[in-house]
Amino acid sequence: MSEGPQDMPKKPGPQRQARGRQRIEKILDAADQVIQRQDAIELSLQEVAQQAQLPPASLYHYFPTSQSLLMELARRYHAAFEVLAARRIDHDRLTHWSDLCAFHADLSLRFYHAHPVAMRLFLGTQGGWEIRAADLATNRRIGSLYYRKLVQHFIVAESRVLEDAFDVSVTISDAIWALSFARSGAVEPRMAAEALRARLAYLRLYVGEYAEKRARPLDG
Repeated sequence: MSEGPQDMPKKPGPQRQARGRQRIEKILDAADQVIQRQDAIELSLQEVAQQAQLPPASLYHYFPTSQSLLMELARRYHAAFEVLAARRIDHDRLTHWSDLCAFHADLSLRFYHAHPVAMRLFLGTQGGWEIRAADLATNRRIGSLYYRKLVQHFIVAESRVLEDAFDVSVTISDAIWALSFARSGAVEPRMAAEALRARLAYLRLYVGEYAEKRARPLDG
């Protein structure tokens, strides 16, 4: 017998969805605070529930394992990095195409310094392969965003090869930041400068030294 309309499961209404999202954000905030207090990224769901002032059953409803909670925390940070990468750049502030990479690096490092848990998740070694794979996928999207910014502000021949190069350049920078983090627990200014130098040296193989700035940026 087929189910009638009255037997179909009902979707949660907007208010219930909003409450659920608020509770998830509260749990993620609590997880972030717990990680900040300890040396390891490993999470105790009981401790997170206590920090969030929620019954453990409520937390388990959203996150049955600590890894699922870590992944959602990583997704939230990845979303924040993509918002930064999509931020509009003042055309008048650009003099050379390399300014785009310097602008992106500065925004990202400021975010890392303000969110040390994100730095530990993405530049440390404890996050695990699942988070690393998600990080690489985010790098690809961010690389594509900056490739589009290059095309928007400078006269270059569009190509998939160049777009892929921007993806690789973000990962090159991350690798040097991770080396600095492994050595000192932070991205030191000298290593940040080395990361930008390496990123630009790689991109010059594809962009060249000079790309003419557009009189006006393209829409987009």
